[in-house]
Amino acid sequence: MIKQLERDGFEIVRNLIDPGVRIALIHEIEAQVQTVPAAGLRGLARKIRGVHLLAHSLAMQELVTAHLGIGARLVRSILFSKNQATNWHVAWHQDLAIAVRERADSEGYGSWSLKEGVVHVQPPEQVLERMLTVRMHLDPADASNGALSVVPGSHRIGRIRASEAASVAAKMGQQLCEVDAGDALLFKPLILHASRKATAATPRRVVHLEFAAFDLPSPLQWSEAA
Repeated sequence: MIKQLERDGFEIVRNLIDPGVRIALIHEIEAQVQTVPAAGLRGLARKIRGVHLLAHSLAMQELVTAHLGIGARLVRSILFSKNQATNWHVAWHQDLAIAVRERADSEGYGSWSLKEGVVHVQPPEQVLERMLTVRMHLDPADASNGALSVVPGSHRIGRIRASEAASVAAKMGQQLCEVDAGDALLFKPLILHASRKATAATPRRVVHLEFAAFDLPSPLQWSEAA
């Protein structure tokens, strides 16, 4: 699995959490997001205790440590909830921004932004190459409800201009990542990925977790790291 992630930039881990944990997490999230009109929620682990427990569970820590090494910890968490009321298309892109506690100008860091009150910045490629994303699926996901598509191997060619992303995807080929509830999709931030609008009424709720095993250059700090 480690070789697959390094080669292709993604892998699917089946049944990472059991149904009881997943259902309890859904109930806790639903109670929180009833007052949130957007299709997602940032800083999720700080707002939902079950997400914090999931990120620090033995299964998750063993999985992440196997890929990143000792000291791997959560640095960003987001809920993505795609359904009939909140339905959107995501074009081919790489995840180029990280979440930090506050702005502190540093060499190689730029394109600062503020998302839901959280400071974001684009770091050097070397930072992104050492990170890991785990998308924990609370519902089954396929072509009908906006499952993620990826371009295998695209994480190894560095930053790709947004204007060139679609042509790179067409040239290299894409793969739809169909998953069941309880499955996790692991990927490198620099892999090209996209998702289509849902055509089915079934929800697609994803807990998006990002991990790193290193500190940012002082005075920068990860937004969610303990």
